[in-house]
Amino acid sequence: MPSALLQTESTTPHEQMFRRQALTAIVGISLATALLGLTVSFPLAWAPGIKMGLAFLVVKNIGFLLWLRAFPAQYPLLGALHFLILVGTSVYKFSQAVLGEHLAAPGGLGTYSYWLPLGYVVAFLVFPRRVALLCSAGVLTVLTGIVLLYVLTGGDETAVQRTNSTLLVQVLLTHVTFISFFVLFGVLQDRYVRVIAQAQSEARAGYLDLLTGVPNRRQLTVWLSGRLHSPLGTEELSVILFDIDHFKQVNDTHGHDYGDEVLRRTAAAVTGQLRRGTLFGRWGGEEFLVILPGAGAAEAQGVAERIRLGVAQVRYDRPLTVTVSLGVAQARAGDSLESLVKRADDALYGAKRAGRNQVQAA
Repeated sequence: MPSALLQTESTTPHEQMFRRQALTAIVGISLATALLGLTVSFPLAWAPGIKMGLAFLVVKNIGFLLWLRAFPAQYPLLGALHFLILVGTSVYKFSQAVLGEHLAAPGGLGTYSYWLPLGYVVAFLVFPRRVALLCSAGVLTVLTGIVLLYVLTGGDETAVQRTNSTLLVQVLLTHVTFISFFVLFGVLQDRYVRVIAQAQSEARAGYLDLLTGVPNRRQLTVWLSGRLHSPLGTEELSVILFDIDHFKQVNDTHGHDYGDEVLRRTAAAVTGQLRRGTLFGRWGGEEFLVILPGAGAAEAQGVAERIRLGVAQVRYDRPLTVTVSLGVAQARAGDSLESLVKRADDALYGAKRAGRNQVQAA
């Protein structure tokens, strides 16, 4: 069962993460069940073969968990192995019980054959739905063939065979019910994953500027308000408010589409100048805001100067040089979001009055 086939419908990271976590849970539960079985087997004096089987399951499941931890991306291959071991063992025991004339024995359908429905759990939680359905249909086909072989070959007295045949048909119907349930579960699971992914995407879009790809004013407001009202009131905080010089002239001369391109390139250039932990986004129109947690006025001015130089170095395919004017303000005790941004805005307009393409501090 090739790994690529098992990922045929895993089109999103959400689905892959769900299936990997589901497999981890299944293997973990199987390990716990096998350990419990070993613990119970000693006072109950279970047969040596059963104890050996449980010990194998413990070792196998521990190995699978370690494998998943070391190589999480290989979960499809591990899931296939887990499925094949579980189903292969159970089908073998089932065939032994049915064709070996053990149906009337105390063991009934055989020790491991009762665990067969767990194979469907593994298939539908770990594999893409189409692959899971094919695997489950294959198992059901094999079981049906075993039952038909028993019915056609006979070998028991009529009354016993009739009773056993009824039992086996009920077993097959139970398996059909399990498969039908998991097909429905798979459909609901896919819908759930899509809804979660869509909700997360919409939530991100609500705090993202769709034109430039950087956070929007709503997100910047949340960040800045959170920093100003943080319990760490002694931490320094500075902001840089800047806008593109003569942006209206850019739109009038080159068109609004090219103006949008200038906004995108400016945002990209500024993002490349910022260090980890710096918060940056579009404040509105051609204005952008940089939030510098832990930075004093001097450090903020240095960052603003890097931004100014970085934007001026962007090259366009038209006779155009883009510059920015920047205002820097450091937070003071009792500052609100409005008062802090207002000081940065005043400094920005001071830079414009002084000739643009420069940095001024409040």
